[in-house]
Amino acid sequence: MSAAFAAISALMSVVLVISVFTISRSYLEAQRSHAGSAPSGDLNADLTLLRNVLICCAVVVTVIGAVIGWWASRRVLTPLHQVAGTAARIASGELDLRLSATKDLDLAITVESFNTMVDSLQRRIEREHRLFGDVSHELRTPLTTLTASVEVLNRHRDDLPERSRRAVALVSDEVDHLRLLLDDLLALARVEAGMHHGDAEPLSVRDLLTHTMADRRQPPELLSVPRDVLVRGRKLELERAVANLLQNADRYGGGVVAVTAELVGDEVSITVDDAGPGVPEADRARIFERFATARTGRRSVTGTGLGLALVAETVATHRGRVECTQRPGGGARFTICLPRLDATQS
Repeated sequence: MSAAFAAISALMSVVLVISVFTISRSYLEAQRSHAGSAPSGDLNADLTLLRNVLICCAVVVTVIGAVIGWWASRRVLTPLHQVAGTAARIASGELDLRLSATKDLDLAITVESFNTMVDSLQRRIEREHRLFGDVSHELRTPLTTLTASVEVLNRHRDDLPERSRRAVALVSDEVDHLRLLLDDLLALARVEAGMHHGDAEPLSVRDLLTHTMADRRQPPELLSVPRDVLVRGRKLELERAVANLLQNADRYGGGVVAVTAELVGDEVSITVDDAGPGVPEADRARIFERFATARTGRRSVTGTGLGLALVAETVATHRGRVECTQRPGGGARFTICLPRLDATQS
């Protein structure tokens, strides 16, 4: 943008000089036609002198115009770059960051409005933090009591009639489902509100996947990481995102068939392949919404409908993306793409 501004200023200067030269030459020729007796050599000498002077002026004016254009564009665009950089850092979680006050009257209103907006956003997030804490406590307490009561009934299950045993089994399943649903809802709410577990740190992709697959009791031979790469992220959140994809493959996709991680440009691509029927193309974006299910045989009554939504939100907070495609040979392929961390950034 600055270079374009300088080039436009220089071009305008050249056009101005050429216009002056053309007008001056026309004027001298007009004087020559009126005088009639002036030697042709004098006129040519005057035109040559005029041309040389204007060429020198053109060079000087072009340089000055380019410098002024560059300076003006930098002066105009630098505050905008600062606003963009600050906004990006705030979006990444640095909510205490604000724009510095400026003496420029044209920018002062923008800076004040921006800081006011961020103050309002921070207050809202703090209110949500308190709300989530209260909701977590108020919901978990009765749910814990209900779970304990169902466990007591299950211990005396053999003493109950058949119909009562079926009722206890149904209640037990629903309580377990409610507990999982509450855990996923609170986890999703924490991610959306920026309530992260710890700070981002350099992580080894190979170690991350190895540890997650071991926790999920997946065969280690399914993992393929030709070259270990570092990413910056929060370990617990990324492990949960990968675990949700593994769980999704086990529940709906007939099991995991491969987990790979490879470097693609400046990104690390983590893929989870399953042996299921795949996901129709029309549903591949929709399944990352809350409580969404694909119109296939992938549905299971044990799921909460929030696992993939939680994956999408978690990856987004790490400046990455997740997508669903068709695995070559059949089945679904879920891919997480995260920015690669260079050695100089670690």
